[in-house]
Amino acid sequence: MAGIEEGELGYRALGSLCRQRAVFDPDHSWKWLGQAERWEQLGAAEIDSPFTVDHVPNSEVGARPEKGTAAAT
Repeated sequence: MAGIEEGELGYRALGSLCRQRAVFDPDHSWKWLGQAERWEQLGAAEIDSPFTVDHVPNSEVGARPEKGTAAAT
C-alpha cells in the first residue's frame, strides 16, 4: 500500500508543478492547467486500481515468453 501512496504523491506533485507553471506562463496556462488535471486524474486512478506492480510476483515482471509458446509467436 505504501507504493500506491508514493505514486499518488508523485502525481500530485507533478500536478502542482503544472499549476505553478501556469501562473508563470499565462500565454500557455490552458495547457499547463490541462496537464495538472491529467496528473491528478492519474493519481486518483492509481488509488482506485487494485492492479499495481506491487501485486505482481517478481518472476512475472518483465518476463518474456519462452520460445515455442503461443505468446512468443
